[in-house]
Formats: sequence, C-alpha cells, structure tokens
Amino acid sequence: MSRGRILEGLRIVELGQLIAVPYATKLLADMGAEVIRIESAKRPDIYRLSDYYDERIDGEYWNRAINFNEQNRNKRSFCVELDKNEGNDALLELISISDVFASNFTPRVMKKYGLEYQDLIKIKPDIIVVSSTGYGHSGPWSSFGAIGFGTEAASGLSSTTGYKGEGPSQPEIPYPDYTAAEHTVYGILSALLYRMETGKGQFLNVSQSECVTSTIPEAILDFTANEVVVERIGNDNAEIPLHGCFPCKGFDDWVAIVVDSNSEWEMLISVMFSEGHDPKFDKYDYRDLNREELHQLISSKTIEHDKIVLMKMLQERGIRAGAVLNGEELLFNEHLKHRQFFELLDHDTSTGIPALPYPSRPWKMDISMDLKNLPPPTLGHDNRFVSIDLLGHSDKHYNYLTNNQILARKLDIPSKKPDTNRAQRNQNQEIHKYDPDFKARIQKEFMVNE
Repeated sequence: MSRGRILEGLRIVELGQLIAVPYATKLLADMGAEVIRIESAKRPDIYRLSDYYDERIDGEYWNRAINFNEQNRNKRSFCVELDKNEGNDALLELISISDVFASNFTPRVMKKYGLEYQDLIKIKPDIIVVSSTGYGHSGPWSSFGAIGFGTEAASGLSSTTGYKGEGPSQPEIPYPDYTAAEHTVYGILSALLYRMETGKGQFLNVSQSECVTSTIPEAILDFTANEVVVERIGNDNAEIPLHGCFPCKGFDDWVAIVVDSNSEWEMLISVMFSEGHDPKFDKYDYRDLNREELHQLISSKTIEHDKIVLMKMLQERGIRAGAVLNGEELLFNEHLKHRQFFELLDHDTSTGIPALPYPSRPWKMDISMDLKNLPPPTLGHDNRFVSIDLLGHSDKHYNYLTNNQILARKLDIPSKKPDTNRAQRNQNQEIHKYDPDFKARIQKEFMVNE
C-alpha cells in the first residue's frame, strides 16, 4: 500500500461472502487498510461462480467473475480450508496479528470453527470482531439464515415500496447488504476510536434487517404517533400534487418531475403545452385531488421528448427534473467523468481481462493521498505471502499445506455453460438491453488497451 492512506497499518481479516461484509471491508481497503480475505476452494463464494467477463467459462473461470472482482479490489486472498486443523490454526494465527476480524456467516459456523468473540480475545485481547447476520445474535430470529430480499421484507422496507393498490416491491439489487455494509464501516471505525482511547477491543453484532429498519423511521413513527400504516404510493408524494416518473421517447426511458407550486406549474405549461391545455389543472386543489388524471396528461406529453433534452428544458425554467439513468448511461455520464468517479482497474494477467472502469470511492478528500486501487485477487493469490511473510512458516510447512490442499489456488468445480450467447438471448428478448459494441465504446471513452 502507498504511504499516506488514512488506515494504513490496519489489518483486517475477512471471512465474508457476497456483499454485506465484503463491501464494508472494500470501503476500508479504499482508505488504506490491509484486508486479507479468507477463501475456500471447497466452498467458494457464490460470486466466484457466476457472471464471468466475456462469458468465458474456460480455464480458471472463477478469477473472471465480475461481481466478485467488484467487491474485492484492494484485497489479498488467502485460500485455506478451515475443516483441516492446520488450516484453522493458520487462520487463528493470522487473527492474532490483526486488528479486525469481520464475518457475515451465521453464529453456528463461527461456533463450529472456534471463531466466536470469547474464543478470539484469548489470542488477541484487543481484537475487534464483527459479526454481520440477518437478524443479530439474540432474539427468536437470531438463528435464521438470511438473504438480502428476505431481510428487506422483514425490515419493513418492502411494505412501504410499491405502487398504489398493488403488492410490495423490491429492487433488483440486495439493498440490505449495502446498507448493512455502510453501517458496519461506521461501527468498525467507532470501535477503533474506542480502542485507541481504552486499549480494549469490541464485539460488533450487526443486524442487517435492523440496519434497514433504521432507514424507514417515518413509517414506524406514523403508526406510533397516529396509528396509521403507511400506504404504498409508488413514485408519488402525499404532500406534492405532481411528483413522479414519466415515460419518454425511447426504450424504457423515463424522467422524474416535481411540480409543487402554481408558479412551477405555469413554467411546466410553457415548456410542454404550448398548444394549450385544460385550464382546470391550473387550480392547485384540482391537481391534488385528481392525480391519476394529471399523471396521464403529463405522460402524454413527456413521451414525445428525449429524456435528457426534456430534463434540461425543465431545469432551465427552474423545474425540478431528472432523467432516469441506467448502468450504461452512468458509465458514460459527463458529470461522473468530470468527478473521476470511474477508475481504470487492472487485473491479473492470467485472467485475460483488460483494465476496466470500476466505481471508485464515493467520496473525495482534500488531503493528498495515492488512492489508486489494486486489482482484485485471484483465488489464493497471497497464500505464500500470508503463510511465510506474515505467519513466519517455513518453506517446508508452506509446501506441506499446499501439497495437502489445505492451501489452494484452484477450484475443482465445473463452470455452468450459458444455454445461449448474449446475441441469442437479446434476440429472444431475454436481455433488457444489449450493446454489441460495448467493448469499443469503453476503449474509446477510457482509452483501454486489450
């Protein structure tokens, strides 16, 4: 790591999977922490087993898993089998010389391998231990396994999300994982400050569902104070007559528009209804009481416009409007380019993946630091470094661990071949949108050389 990073010198051991803990430690790695990811060749992270760059399933396909690579930049990979005594001993040795141990496996798994807080303080009294689970370590749900969509439902968020008169809705991404990860970062940094002041470690018991519940206090307090259960209203707003997303010209293109006052309504009329309109909508109360009719009227006009052009036209007249951007549009967005939000990230040459743009840190700092990201690790890339350089094992012992498959670099799991290629899936309308020229566009925009 380069000198000058805020958390340089901090070592975190991560026994994580998917997102909830890996994303948290990724953010800490972005600040300079040394994160050593514990992996298994027998039970690899699910993200190692899907969504490969260029859909290539040959060779060491697990090192081309794009979602895994996104969550694990700037980290080391120590692939060790914990069901072998020597492997479990190596992990405990590593924890004894580290500052933080973070996991999002169930308490049952932690107990099985002797990785509970009461076990670890015996070998590292000031260790900070993080356990991120679906529902925490106490209460009747504490033993339940969890996945993002389930905890989102249990948290209460799903009950408030959806269109009027319809059932609950959930986003494509596992929202609780990212919310819990960000809360976990705050918790770890707070525990580090506490240790600096007291010399004592800490056990952070993170409930992923409670992290999400804490983000919807309005729904809880409305019932607490008024005995009212919040109604699902889609993109509408109970306090603003015109508040929603409206269709635009093009494939799945939308624009968000907010008009609250009569003066804003007059501006909207001047932009979109130059040929005239029904004057009944000029009355604030009529717009408020006839929202469905109003939204249909607005949609009949927005569909005639390009979403970006319309957004700028409305913004120039002081109307709150924003085009709904998808992943492709974000990647080539001029504002994010100016902010240098995307950063070219190299990959191990063995993967055959060129440098690609990845989302960088969601913050900017005034201090001068070299924050260039390091490539995501191939499976077991740092086995030798951890075993010999950090733990002080001899070459003989390292070779013993490797030869007995306690340390590994490869999976013995066949990859799943896609039933059809991208072009065929696009033709069958199984893909929302497919751009066959995406490589050329990325190379042109970010000057990537394969």
